[in-house]
Amino acid sequence: METKKCKNKKCQRPLPKEYKYKYCENCRNEQVNSVKKIIKNVGSGVLVLGAILTRNIKGKKFKK
Repeated sequence: METKKCKNKKCQRPLPKEYKYKYCENCRNEQVNSVKKIIKNVGSGVLVLGAILTRNIKGKKFKK
């Protein structure tokens, strides 16, 4: 009888038979944290870009 293992190639931890996920809890948490970091960095970039564009647009509107 085969035991379930984590699908992460680096991990390969044995999982219980009834475990409903493909990855172990540690691998799942690492994936969530990496997605959070990406979203945080993209959000920061959008805020900075918005501030730069707003400043440039406002500067052009009031100059004659």
